[in-house]
Amino acid sequence: MKKYVLYLLMAVVVSGIVYTSYSTYETKQNQQQIQAKQQAEGGLETGMKAPDLELEQDGQPVRLSDLTDQLIVINFWATWCPPCRQEIPELNRFSESTNIPVYGINVTTAERRLTDVEQFLKQTPITYSVLYDTKGQSEKAYRLVAMPATYIIDRTGTIVGKHVGPVTEKMLQEMVQKIGG
Repeated sequence: MKKYVLYLLMAVVVSGIVYTSYSTYETKQNQQQIQAKQQAEGGLETGMKAPDLELEQDGQPVRLSDLTDQLIVINFWATWCPPCRQEIPELNRFSESTNIPVYGINVTTAERRLTDVEQFLKQTPITYSVLYDTKGQSEKAYRLVAMPATYIIDRTGTIVGKHVGPVTEKMLQEMVQKIGG
């Protein structure tokens, strides 16, 4: 009888060790899958704190965190990007039809020359604010893998909406409505 109890006790201990090991392995696998998915999709996700950026507007420094006293839309773009060019009229319409500020953040370090951006802006009407990332912070901070990339940030500085690829006015309005903005 003592041998039976001893074997049973050993079986329970071994089962506990196996279960704990498998549980640890499974947790690690899930974390790796989540990281792989985020890397594949690119960029930060909703619910994450929006990284602060030091940008420029009309030659003056602007911090992104200084703009988040209300719900805002930020859109990362470049002049050489056809989908970025395609969505500008949609962003214009959204900006004009709502009280939500839109900030187009030109990833200036991805451009050949700043004068290319200036020339583009002379030819293309943009009714929302354009900020320049001349230090190249946005690509790393927001883990940008494609442009355009659009984020909606609430007044606490939290990302509450995200879309990689061109947006439409309707898409933005639906995103804002979904989050209660």
